[in-house]
This record gives sequence, C-alpha cells and structure tokens, in this order.
Amino acid sequence: MRAHTFDKHRGDLESCIITSRCHDGTLRNWILLATRVKHTKSLTLNNIHGRKRRFRGTRMLHVSSQIFSHHSLTSLSLSGYSLLSKRPFNNCGNLKTLKLLNVVFVRVCTLSSVLAACSSLEVIVLQIGFLTGIDVLKIENKNLKFLQMTFPCYVERIEVNAPCLDVLDIREIKCENKNNFIITAPINQFNRNRWVSRCVYRPHISYDVSELAQETKNIWHELLMSDFHGMTTRHGTLSVSVDITNPKEVEILKELLLMWTTYTMIELEILFKTNNASREEEGECYSDGIAHEKLWEDATPFPNAGFRVNSVWMYNFNGSSKEGFAFASRFVMQKTVMMKMMIQTSSYPPTKKSEVEAAVAKLMELPKGNEDLSIECF
Repeated sequence: MRAHTFDKHRGDLESCIITSRCHDGTLRNWILLATRVKHTKSLTLNNIHGRKRRFRGTRMLHVSSQIFSHHSLTSLSLSGYSLLSKRPFNNCGNLKTLKLLNVVFVRVCTLSSVLAACSSLEVIVLQIGFLTGIDVLKIENKNLKFLQMTFPCYVERIEVNAPCLDVLDIREIKCENKNNFIITAPINQFNRNRWVSRCVYRPHISYDVSELAQETKNIWHELLMSDFHGMTTRHGTLSVSVDITNPKEVEILKELLLMWTTYTMIELEILFKTNNASREEEGECYSDGIAHEKLWEDATPFPNAGFRVNSVWMYNFNGSSKEGFAFASRFVMQKTVMMKMMIQTSSYPPTKKSEVEAAVAKLMELPKGNEDLSIECF
C-alpha cells in the first residue's frame, strides 16, 4: 500500500483495513492519512509476522502518542501487536469500540491504562496472547455495554466496574483465586458458582436481552459468533434475562441457544422479566402478538430439536403467565433438559409462592422428554 492509494479515494472513509509488516514510520503515516485526512470511522491494523522484533508472533507497535485520538475514529481493531505503553491511546475518548486480538502486554497495568485512556468505550474485545506481571487488571468504563475476554495466562485479579454492561462473554480466563474476578455490573445477578471451577472460569455468556432487543442486537450477535480457535459454536454456560412475552426478545434468545447445537450446554440460567412488551413510550408496536402466541402452540421444538442442556435454573418464574408456563413446558416435554430443572420460589411472599409452586406441580405432571429429568423448587 502506498500513500497515493488514499489519494485516489474521494471523500471520507467509513472503514479502513491496513495489513502490513512495514516500518514504524510508514505505518504511522498510513494511520495519520486514514484518520486525519480521510476521517476514517473504523480502523483495523493487522500485523503480518516479520522476522524482527517478534514476541509470540507479534510485533512491537511503535507509533506516536495520541495517534488514535482523532475525533472521527470511533472503532479500532489491533491484531498481532505487542504494546509496551498506553502512549498511542492517550486522550482516546473518541473510541467507542476497541478490539485487541492476539495482542501481547508486558505488564497487566499497561492494559488497564489503555482501557482507562479510552473513556467512552461501549464495546471491548480482549483476546490477549500473553500478559505478564503480578497486578490487578482494572476495567472501569461507565459506558461499557459489551465485554468479551480471552486470557490464556493466569491473571492475579480482574476487577470490572461497568454500570451499563449488558453482555459479558468469557471465552477463557484464569485467575489466581476463584474469587479474584470481581464484577460490578447489572448482569451480576446470576450465580457465578455455576461457571467457576477452582481458578478456571468456564466459557460463559451473561446476556440482558431486554436491553439489547433493538438496534444493537445484530452487533452483539456478530461478536458472540466470532471465530475462536477455528470454532464458532459455543460450549459452557449461559445466563440470560428475557421477557418471554416479547416476540423480539424470544427471537434473540433462540439465536443465543442455537449457538450450542454442537455441544450440550452445561447450565442455563433464565431470569424472567415482565412488562417489556408494553413500553409505549419507546414507540414499540407488537402487532405480531398473534404470531407470537402461535409460537408456543406450535409443536416445533424450541429452539430446535438438537439443543440440549444439562441443567436449567429459572428465576422470577410467573405461574400465571401463559407464555412463561408454555416456555417451561417445552423444556419439560422435549428432550431439551437432560438432568434437572430448578425453579426459584423462596424469594416470593407466601401467596405468590403458593401460586408458583402450583404451576411447578403442573409441570411435574407433564410427560417428560427425559425420564430421568427432575423438577424442583429452591
């Protein structure tokens, strides 16, 4: 690639991909042309492995301070680089999306500093090739909605403070202690004991469907389905909060579950939400309510005939909800749940608890897809 390649293009660039193993000065010039001249919104830098300055297949990124701070740049993806400092990311409040793929950090604190310097991030994808140093990794981004993490090396401690986080996607992380992953976020309402074994965290997704049922849904789905070690199907556990009466949310839930069609899901946690379908102030019109009702009358397995899960835990299950009972009935009557279905009733007041327990008793009377399936209250 040469500078005149940019000159041939008229106007600004929506996105730009620079794949090279060029000298630092040349790469710096291309970045400046893409951002300062062409006002690129989404920039991707892919390193082709060269022979010099390689560390675990990466190349040191030596560029000037604040090079990614141009106001037009909102999305940045780096692949195959090593970072020694946060200098390129100084004053990068313009970035909304940051993807670090096969990136090496000599110190944990450098990664923390990079994320802190990008104060407006809504999407963070971390596939860290190598990380050293006994320190605390801090992810404190008040606008963060999507966080995906892959750390093949042990990290002493991870602290996530994200008051707007709607999706947590753990591909692989290892902490020195199972309690050393601290997360303060709305999705931290699920039982982490289900996806933590000793110091290793199972692949896991926590997903608030209600918050992401609108325009951003396709973005999150694309990120969740991104290739990981040659695999796009998922394994591990899923925690999801969803309004089962909302057709859009049910469709998103179906897409999520279909990621596990190759592997049996270990555990599924479902927090039932209510009243999302009736938000008139958002301008929503659920005219497909009749079609939604037919969905639960249809005998077709949900999400399909191949989906399997060992255990299901249900929270805020409403025994008087037709859609909620129909949904749970599907899981009982199909060969979906292999071992047990647990339904929380202990948090309800006495009257409501009796109502839900009566609904659970009706579920127990249904013909089971798996004879060994147990249905219990907790």
